[in-house]
Amino acid sequence: MKGRTHLTVGLGIGAVASVNQSLEVIPVVLIASGVASLAPDLDGNNLLNRRVTKTAKLIKKIGVFVAVTMMVLSLVTFFVDVEFLSFLDERWFEQQHRLLLFGWGAVILGLSFRSQETLKNIMMSIIGLFLLYYAATNELWWLVMFALYIGGVGWFAHRGPTHTIWALIYWWYMSHLLEINIEVDGLALISTIAYLSHIVGDMLTKNGVKFLYPFTKKVFRIRI
Repeated sequence: MKGRTHLTVGLGIGAVASVNQSLEVIPVVLIASGVASLAPDLDGNNLLNRRVTKTAKLIKKIGVFVAVTMMVLSLVTFFVDVEFLSFLDERWFEQQHRLLLFGWGAVILGLSFRSQETLKNIMMSIIGLFLLYYAATNELWWLVMFALYIGGVGWFAHRGPTHTIWALIYWWYMSHLLEINIEVDGLALISTIAYLSHIVGDMLTKNGVKFLYPFTKKVFRIRI
């Protein structure tokens, strides 16, 4: 099932659940249900990580050129008077910053030789780490769980652990913590139903999902 279909179903669940909610709460419910309906496919490429995927593609395309330019510029400034390069501030561009520029160039060069999918997963893990630090610092435990989710699931096979009952339970508890944090009654249930709608939607396809993996590799499908 396509991402837009999953999102439409998720937003529909959020819209129905918002009927008895106050106006200021409705956007929160819709965002939570929309994100939940797409989250299982963060083990691949979907609407939630589209920009990260595009950035990974861009790095693959121009990364080598940018990296080599940075490294050459860093090396040149060791042998050429920096005043020759009028766009550089000599006071800033001291030795440690030259080494930093060379180091970033080397990192980008290394990443450029990775596959686009691997590069996307690395970037998602980095985003997850930043979120994790912020969440732990501010004791936002739901965000800690979300950071671990988005930073880790990309490394698993598509329609793998994110499409199991265990991921559903994980998502419910994370949403429960969010509900307590922002005091929106019923948010955990709404978000969990939206997440489940994605799994059920994929059960309607011929490939199905391994809902009880790793206890069983049985593929669950709903035939209509």
